[in-house]
Amino acid sequence: MSGRTFTADYDKTNIATRVWIPLGLAAVTGMTGLLAGVPGLSIIAAILTFVALRFWPLTRFDRPALKLSEDGVEIDGLGAVRWRDISDVRDGMVQVKAVKLPAIDLSFTRPIPDVFSATAATRLRPWEIRIFKLRRDGKIRLDLSKLEDTPEDVRGAFRYFMSGNA
Repeated sequence: MSGRTFTADYDKTNIATRVWIPLGLAAVTGMTGLLAGVPGLSIIAAILTFVALRFWPLTRFDRPALKLSEDGVEIDGLGAVRWRDISDVRDGMVQVKAVKLPAIDLSFTRPIPDVFSATAATRLRPWEIRIFKLRRDGKIRLDLSKLEDTPEDVRGAFRYFMSGNA
């Protein structure tokens, strides 16, 4: 593939508190629970392990959260969709408690299962964080607050590729 590519990675600012510290505490707590014969500590270790697994995508450097190219969009956890299958890209918002966060809403020409193809990024594990949310109206909302790149950069990349300049 030749041409331009835009990749946006997960925001990794809190990787230690989200992944490494819970994983280390889980190891220590789990081993202590096994050696001391205290099953409650093993349950706490399992919960800490789950917390670390939820944020595991933050540890990967080989797969971005979002990749835009002349071929289409690849979304980590979902797969790839071609530009011709995207009918509309609009600015949106994600409401988290009282805070509104930037988002992008994608509409498609056909149902979502028909437009997405499996790639190395396809791994829908419901416990892991992800930047997308499947909506009931057949659209996908991308939460831009979970990315390292600014919302303006991501929106600009979408405008660039949707305009056919690639």
